[in-house]
Amino acid sequence: MGSFFHIESFGISDVGLIRKSNEDVFRELPKEKFFVLADGMGGHNAGEVAALCAVEYMCSAVQNLFIQEQEASAIDELESHLGSLIENTNLWIHHLGASDPTLHGMGTTLCSTLFFKESIIYSHVGDSRIYRVRDYELQQLTKDHTFSTTKENAKNVSLSRKVLARALGTSIAVLPEVKSEVAQGGDLYLMCSDGLSDLVPHARIQEITTSSLSLATIGETLINEAKVSGGHDNITLLLMRLE
Repeated sequence: MGSFFHIESFGISDVGLIRKSNEDVFRELPKEKFFVLADGMGGHNAGEVAALCAVEYMCSAVQNLFIQEQEASAIDELESHLGSLIENTNLWIHHLGASDPTLHGMGTTLCSTLFFKESIIYSHVGDSRIYRVRDYELQQLTKDHTFSTTKENAKNVSLSRKVLARALGTSIAVLPEVKSEVAQGGDLYLMCSDGLSDLVPHARIQEITTSSLSLATIGETLINEAKVSGGHDNITLLLMRLE
């Protein structure tokens, strides 16, 4: 199994300007053409544990899947496999959190891309995003699993806060979104944590990702933009260009 495309990739993660630790994790599996990113949450180091364990579990499962699936699979079969892998990853993270008091309540977002033949299968839980750049236009492929709450502070000023509606590990079951589309040569895919997407406007991300810069320069420029805008969270991204 594999993709018809050659995939150039670049990943980068930055702790940002405020946080003391980095709870974002990403991995690339060039052989399987699988890419995954997670943004952990939880007290102490629990968020980092959740994100790391989720990414490692997913990567191991995808590698095992490709070993077992010697014959070419159909796209819908792979979509189903990935959905099940994410559900199993959720159970694993939930189990770890329930079995260790220091990890209680930990969770993580997750987004992934798998390139297979002429298609891309992408998945997500939470608010880590996947974008596609095609014909100089940036399109957000995922829809954040979030909602807003409003709370008044001591000065009676209403403050809006973003809350995750779905995450891995926070409950016994999770509903991942898994979709696929036909890819094209020249497509650029961007996966990122909300440390980027919350701080850099869509138009600015489009301006940078549609430039003729190298993937490394695009990634470093996006990180810098988020830090200039405050850098209050960890910032992590993965870029994949199809050739």
